Amino acid sequence: ARALDYRFPPIPRMRNTCIGNGPHGTFEDMIKDVKLGIYAIDAYGGQTNGELFTFTAGQAFMIRDGKVAERVRDVTLSGNVFDTLRNITGVGSDYHVQDGAGGCGKGGQMPLPVSHGSPHIKIKDVVIGGR
Repeated sequence: ARALDYRFPPIPRMRNTCIGNGPHGTFEDMIKDVKLGIYAIDAYGGQTNGELFTFTAGQAFMIRDGKVAERVRDVTLSGNVFDTLRNITGVGSDYHVQDGAGGCGKGGQMPLPVSHGSPHIKIKDVVIGGR
């Protein structure tokens, strides 16, 4: 359990969220067969509610015929956490840590520092909204 400071009770919450390297090579290797997709980069925010989640990308681009194309705005991914984890089809070998990149606001205790890291992740059939 963690608390923002002495004024708050400790509650269960995240600290570091990481996914290790996988067998699917570079980002370019992972997208070469993608006809149409979205490349979501960085985290602008996210939350969970039971089994459901939303995640807003800091930046996003279209992927067309295996290449990164034009920038798109306001991209949000959402869905069932467990279904989305089952729909991971690729885990790259380019692990990167985004240290101190965000804050956990659970229970009104904002912003308790958190960090995260992962290689590129490829997911099929995730709900995406944006412009």
